[in-house]
Amino acid sequence: MTKKSLMLFGAGVLTATLLAGLAPRADAAPSAGKPMVRIAELEIDPAQLDAYKAILAEEQEASVRLEPGVLMLHSVQIAEDPAQIRLLEVYADHAAYEAHIRSPHFLKYKTSTEKMVRSLKLVETTPILLCAKSKGRAGGPVTCL
Repeated sequence: MTKKSLMLFGAGVLTATLLAGLAPRADAAPSAGKPMVRIAELEIDPAQLDAYKAILAEEQEASVRLEPGVLMLHSVQIAEDPAQIRLLEVYADHAAYEAHIRSPHFLKYKTSTEKMVRSLKLVETTPILLCAKSKGRAGGPVTCL
């Protein structure tokens, strides 16, 4: 991933996390009240990439709109290898994640894309410090948690 891609990815994480009102955590244990932050690394069949991206976009939008515990979902492609997709997922807590993977729109996504996904790796993370501008590109005060 290029430095610019990493910076854009990180900026999205920080913005969404701050908007969701997350507090910094010293650990990533999946217990009630602690945010769960995960990175999903996917490799998609290049011949089905456009179809995959359309299904993913529909699922992401529905998840954030319909599920209070889904605080943020971002997806990016690796510039040098567009079949490589990275998702940044932020849930209010582990229970919110469990509810998410049982939701109708997520189950539809999994069923619709199972033959498109060549590999999937889930990476658990521990937030250190999350900072963002309150108005995104328009500026505004910087808030760090």
